[in-house]
Amino acid sequence: AVAVGRELARSGRKAGLVDADIAGPDVPRMLGLRRDVPAKSITLARWARGGRGGPGLEAMEVDGLKVASAGFLMAGAQGLAIGSDLGDLMFGRLIKDTNWGDVEALVVDLPPGVSFTQQGVLSGAGRVATILVVTPAEVSHLDTGRALSTLRQVRTPVLGGVENMAYFECPCCGEKTELHAPAPDERTIWASGVERLARLPFRPDAVIDAADLAPVLEAVATHIAA
Repeated sequence: AVAVGRELARSGRKAGLVDADIAGPDVPRMLGLRRDVPAKSITLARWARGGRGGPGLEAMEVDGLKVASAGFLMAGAQGLAIGSDLGDLMFGRLIKDTNWGDVEALVVDLPPGVSFTQQGVLSGAGRVATILVVTPAEVSHLDTGRALSTLRQVRTPVLGGVENMAYFECPCCGEKTELHAPAPDERTIWASGVERLARLPFRPDAVIDAADLAPVLEAVATHIAA
């Protein structure tokens, strides 16, 4: 999600990125941002007369990409132990109360599975489409297959899938080593009709470049333009 958001911004798109992993908001660190001062309290939602919730959150901007994350509201080492309903309030605030300005698209980084937060995205946003991320392992395809079933039930378009940490490429000889025992073909999301847009290697520096994501960015751009 971070790489897609950055590449959209570099291509001239007005893009925002929402870190929807309320319990483990790591996007700020991936972007080189950190907060060391612990928070004494966190506002999960605001209400006021007339339906206006008061001043909103300011999105942080990194290389042209606007970002909202619960990680900006507390120190990096702090945890946020709240129930799913309260987590959804926090997520709703990140989406709706952030001053995004004029953005064409929001990239939302969701934790695995189909929780209340994911359902909140599907019900509370505008024109939504999804990109599924898996590893080659069978358990990953099993969990993502459940999410795929839910997405199809609520008629949310799936632009395709990305296979992450698929292999390691030796920097000396270029030999590729598979990192997971591959799932049987019939038990993958590809067998369910999801297009595999990219197969990404494991890299110690976690760098994903535009060439890696070219088919993904093309699918996203087509969806935005439609």
